[in-house]
Amino acid sequence: MTALDVFAIAAAVPERVALITPERAFTYAELAERCEGAARALAALGAIPGQRPVALVLRPTVASLVPLLALIAYGVPVLLLHPRLPTADRAALAHRAGAVAVLTPDAEPLPGARGSAPSPPRALDPDSPLALVPTSGSSGAPKLVVLSRSAFVASARASAANLPLGPDDRWLLCLPVAHVGGLSIVTRALAAHAAVIAYDPGSAGLLARVPELASVLRRTGATLLSAVPTLLRALLDASPRWSPPPPLRAVLLGGAATPVGLLERARARHVPVLVTYGLTEACSQVTTTPLGTEPVIADGRVSAGRVLPGIELALDEQGRIRLRGPTLCAGYLDGEAPFDADGFLVTDDLGRLDEHGNLFVLGRASERIVTGGENVDPAQVEAVLHTLEGVSSACVFGVPDERFGELVACALAADARFSASSARALLERSLVPHARPRRLAVFDSLPHLPNGKLDRVAVKRLAAERLEPWSSPASRPDPQEGGP
Repeated sequence: MTALDVFAIAAAVPERVALITPERAFTYAELAERCEGAARALAALGAIPGQRPVALVLRPTVASLVPLLALIAYGVPVLLLHPRLPTADRAALAHRAGAVAVLTPDAEPLPGARGSAPSPPRALDPDSPLALVPTSGSSGAPKLVVLSRSAFVASARASAANLPLGPDDRWLLCLPVAHVGGLSIVTRALAAHAAVIAYDPGSAGLLARVPELASVLRRTGATLLSAVPTLLRALLDASPRWSPPPPLRAVLLGGAATPVGLLERARARHVPVLVTYGLTEACSQVTTTPLGTEPVIADGRVSAGRVLPGIELALDEQGRIRLRGPTLCAGYLDGEAPFDADGFLVTDDLGRLDEHGNLFVLGRASERIVTGGENVDPAQVEAVLHTLEGVSSACVFGVPDERFGELVACALAADARFSASSARALLERSLVPHARPRRLAVFDSLPHLPNGKLDRVAVKRLAAERLEPWSSPASRPDPQEGGP
């Protein structure tokens, strides 16, 4: 059987549930029938058979998932495009990828086509590209990460080694399918012949649909959920009585650091949290909390778990996370391969491993603040800020300073319970002097990206005009300390 082939899976388990939507459930046989219709339309467009990518604007809907599955089965690379991406940016990415077409299945359904669809290949090169995934592009033009079929298969196996999937599992897909975290839910379900629950929040965004999402979790019998910390916080905030429905056996939490306070709230509601660390270049998960255990907390940080089977993880002299294994990307489509001489992917993420192999992610090397000759990792300071009363979100960054090079600044989302003076006293007990924020901007909320991650670029831009000194006599800069 060709891996990740919806037609082959339908032949093997035709009556097994494959896809659940708000309207109905589809068996693998029914889903394959729809994919065959999509294949006819794609053939009429000249997209299959072929090796040139097809650009798809993807949502977690039947209209998007059907052509996606058809293209995967036929071995056609898919350029993943987020629906919020401007039309000009879509065109530019499609041009760079050499895409044969740019399709928006939810806005412009595939045209009907008569005749029979070409037969899917009997065998596909496992090293051939399955997906081209744009990076966020926050520091320039996005890179196009090339991920092979074998990378997705290896990633699914690594995930299943820790979190096995059975035929009755139903993984709720509410993350953007245009990101590797969302697409990996689809490929893991295919690999296990399990089901995906497709939930599309629409243009309002997921955080505006939290009560509805909670209802979907309950009604569909979801057994697995992938989320970012912001979404889990919103679920807990939506109702003081909300607790996970009994079938839900794991909530995989990633995409950003998990605050200790959020984890403790989740534990109190019996939410089965597994914290993860991953990245696009590694085809999603790299580390995960071992199933059946609690995430480890140490020094005010929540561990991202242990490395999954088949993946090598090491730290370089600067503490940057290095990765090697079958889940890694082939490289960037039009850029330098991100590997060192030993074949390791050198990430921008800083980490620490404890004696049991638990990874603690310390932030990004490129975001490290150097103030008065001292290094400050924003994630460490943010972990402390999240413990302050009234603070729901925090973003720490450096601002230029003539004397010290940079000062530590922060933007907080806080309510009326937050007191700057009381908070400052806590920071003086919890942080060394050079790590204490000296500039502060307070907002009702902070902007987030479509995937739920904090939009750090937008936060810094908004905060620039509102930063004010945050100091007290006991915490004024002391030149003898080497920093502010």
